[in-house]
Parts: sequence; structure tokens; C-alpha cells
Amino acid sequence: MTRQDICNEFHSQIVLIIPMLMAQLAQVSLGVADTVMTGRAGALDMAGVALSTSLWVPVLLFGQGVVLAVTPAVAQLRGQGDDDAIHQTLRQAIWLALGMSALLLTVTGVLSSHLELFGLDEELARISRGYLHAVMCGGPAYLLFIALRCSMEGYSRVRPAMVASIAALVVNIPFNYLFIFGKFGFPRLGGIGAGVATAITYWAMLGVMILFASRMSEFRTAFSRLEPPRPRVLIRLFKIGLPGALALLCEVSMFALVALMLAPLGAVEVAGHQVALNFSTLIFIMPLSIGMASTIRVGFAIGQNSPHNIMLATRVALGTALVVGILSALTTFCLCRQVATLYNADPIIINLAASLLILASCYQITDALQTTAIGILRGYNDTKAIFAVTFVCYWIISMPLGWTLGRTDWLGPAQGARGFWIAIIVGLSLAAICYLTRIRVLEKRLDAFLTAHHRPAQPL
Repeated sequence: MTRQDICNEFHSQIVLIIPMLMAQLAQVSLGVADTVMTGRAGALDMAGVALSTSLWVPVLLFGQGVVLAVTPAVAQLRGQGDDDAIHQTLRQAIWLALGMSALLLTVTGVLSSHLELFGLDEELARISRGYLHAVMCGGPAYLLFIALRCSMEGYSRVRPAMVASIAALVVNIPFNYLFIFGKFGFPRLGGIGAGVATAITYWAMLGVMILFASRMSEFRTAFSRLEPPRPRVLIRLFKIGLPGALALLCEVSMFALVALMLAPLGAVEVAGHQVALNFSTLIFIMPLSIGMASTIRVGFAIGQNSPHNIMLATRVALGTALVVGILSALTTFCLCRQVATLYNADPIIINLAASLLILASCYQITDALQTTAIGILRGYNDTKAIFAVTFVCYWIISMPLGWTLGRTDWLGPAQGARGFWIAIIVGLSLAAICYLTRIRVLEKRLDAFLTAHHRPAQPL
């Protein structure tokens, strides 16, 4: 690898990373807007939306995780130059999104009909059920948006998703205002109004993506004719996407369960944990964007059958993640108290949150590396390894260790939230080691395969 090769690859990845970062920031801002605006409507509305979101988001992310298989599939086919197969994949991606939408609506409908099982009082259940029924109407639009986004990302077209995400923020806030507070003749729906606004926002995002797709020759050609579902293609995409979706579900549910395990320890422990988790989520956006970019670049290089380009894309992505992780760790460590103060004025909560942020700084580097490594493995379509590592490191190792350190005195005095964060550090670090090892194994296998079949590596 020459210095020029590295510079060219870094430029190619940065061009992808920046729009992805902007899109992620806009989507995180949607959740912030919902929380702030429903909080102004009342504590009950805010609680109803928070509960509904905790049920809705994992199901939605599962559907999204399956559809994410489209990105590496298109990127690899593009590397091979197989336009006919790409066009077929684009058409089948729509059917995949519709199929996952049916599952999404079914599961959410069942959950909304059994909210009493969660011990909710009548009014809170009414708000939560109304929110779920409203936001369900936008579920198919969101998964279709993801299908188009992944298809475009396979072509290294990432700006449409950025524009759509920014447009979503522009749409969401005014409609929240109209439906939550009942302005300009609209009904005052409180927390339910946030669900209505979110559903409208999802359709707006889809509309923006359709507009972009209509202007791209690749999509006009792909959708110039209708095509029925092709089970062979759909099953292949589903098999690739399912393990990744389960891994995403494992990660989301782990952090949700930590909050539930801390609840008996009091509001201070929960609040301190939420401050550290929220800030860490914001920091996480950057390595997530690097990982998404690495999926595209590695997938494209695999389609080229080029070990040189695969290793180049991998090394540049991991090197970028390492630098970002170091900067994130230093920022979190040096500004831990100032960050905690932004979230809360209670000195006890500030002290706890600051100590948790110091712990969080300890895993920023490994978290950046493991997140990027996941993106690289997605480029290989190696989602089974992602699920296996996630399940073992998070649920077999991290969660039991967190319970032991945080809630028991088996290894010393119970440490509460600190114990769970130590366990998270251990789990993420082990995951990073496993992912990096897996990447190296795949590189050696690919190199050996191409050598055995006398296929030369293609230059950049």
C-alpha cells in the first residue's frame, strides 16, 4: 500500500462518512425533539411516549437490520459490474421492506393490545396505545426508506439519506407542535400527537428518497418494469440480514435491560446512567458513520475480487476509527463534569454521571474499533459472526458480570451503575478483539481462495 493509495481511500471514505454523520445527527435530533416537546405537554404524555418508544424502536430496528443486507449486496454486485443482478436486487429490496413491514405491524399491534401486562394505569396505557397505533401507520414508509437508502448507499450515493434526514427534522418539529399542543385548529393529542407527527415524518422521508431515485438512471432502469417477489433472492437477503438484525436487537435490549436492573437502586443511579448513556450515544454517531462507509467500500472491493483493495479499505477504516476513538476518549475524560452539568443540576447525579463518563471514556477506543469492524464484516456479508460475537460478549459475559458487580457483593461491595459500566467495557473490548480477529481470518481465506483459483488482485 502506497501513501497515495491510502490518501485516495481515505478521501473516498470521508466523502461517504460526512453525509452519513449529518444524517445520523438529524435522526438523533428527532428523538430529542419528541422528548422535549412531549415533556412540555406533561409528565404523563412524556412517560407514555417513552414507554411506547421502548417497545416500538427495538421492533423497528429489527426490521431495519434485515433490510440493511441490501447495502453490501448492491456494493458487491457493483464491484462485479453485474448491472442486471443489481437491478433485480433493487426491485426485491422493496419486497423485502414490505415483508418486514407486515411483521413490524403485526408485532406492534399485538404489543399495543396487551399494554396492561406492563402494569400501566388506564390513562398511561391510553397514551401509549394511541402513540403506537399512530406511529404504526408510518412503519412501512420507514422500511421502504431504508430499502432505498441502502440501495443508494450500495452505489456510494449517501447524500439523499442526509437530505431526507434533515427534511425529516424540518417536518417533524412543526407537526409535533400542531398535534401535541393542538394549534391552528388541529386536535390537541398530547403524546399521541408525537406518534402522528412521526408517522408523517416517515412518509416525508420516503417521498424525498423517491424523488432522488426518480432522478437516478440506475433506479429508473431498475423500476422500468414490475417484478413479482423472487423467493430465491429474498431468502438470500433475509439470511444475510437476519443475524445482523438479531445482533442489533441484542445490543439495544442489553442497554434497555441495564436501565431496568438499575431501577430498584433509585432514581439517582438511573439518572446518572442515562446521562452517561445519552452522551455516549451522541459520541457513537461518528464511529457508526465510519462503519457504514466501510461496509460500502469493503463490499465494493470484494465484488472486485481484490484482496489489495479490501485490505486497503479495512486498514483505512480502522485507522480512522482509532483516531476518532482516541479523540472521543480524551474529550469525554477531560469534559466529564461539564457534560454532566449540562444534563442535570443535582450535585449527587452530576458526581455519579461524571464518574460513569470517565468509565465511558475507557471504552471509546474499543467501541470505535468494534463498530467499524462490524461495518467491515457487513461488507463481507459475514453477519452470522456479528450475531455470535454480540450474543456471547453482551449476553453471556457482559450482562452476568454487570449484575454481579452492580447488584451483588460476590466480588466486593455492590457498585450499582459503575459495576454495569465496567461490565460494558469488558464486553465491548472482547467484542472488538473477536471482530478484528475474524476480519484477519476472512482476509487470509479470501487471499488463499483467489491464489488457488489464479485470480489476480485488481489494482485500485
